[in-house]
Amino acid sequence: MNKEPPTEEAFNKLLAWLDSDREKAAERYEKIRLRLIRIFACHGCVEPEELADQTIDRVMLKIGWLLENYVGEPTLFFCGVARNVIKEDLRRRLSQTVPSPKEEPVEDDADQKEYDCLDQCMQKLPENNRHLVLTYYEEEGHAKIVRRGKLAQELGITLRALRLRTYHIRLQLRACMESCLRQNQAR
Repeated sequence: MNKEPPTEEAFNKLLAWLDSDREKAAERYEKIRLRLIRIFACHGCVEPEELADQTIDRVMLKIGWLLENYVGEPTLFFCGVARNVIKEDLRRRLSQTVPSPKEEPVEDDADQKEYDCLDQCMQKLPENNRHLVLTYYEEEGHAKIVRRGKLAQELGITLRALRLRTYHIRLQLRACMESCLRQNQAR
């Protein structure tokens, strides 16, 4: 999905849709997110947290329509969107071909430029942010979930705060990469 990420305004509207009390809305958001993660994990998805975030992003992109038209339990809407994300993920996984050991994976020039920009942007991050984002994304499946819990504990913060920190770092990386790629295209 190549759409722009949802805005902070969309996130605030989503919370308001979940509950008029911001504190209760935040709790409800976390419960929905955890439920989505469990749904994706039960369906054998490799990155259940990423897919849960993608599902929430899709709902946020429709928040204007939802506020005007949707009647019913918000959790059910999230689950309906999650069903579509599961189908897309399954199609993607089935369509991926694994190269045989004899075949060298072919990287085109555009991929290499993206990797180069990512390396440059990672180097521009402060050491603690670079370490945080690299640690946050290491491991896979359940081990990743456990690792993130330990990381939050080591930092003395909640998982929610950890997710927000990494989200802001990703925003910095995205902006840096877009700038870097634009500079490369201008050359």
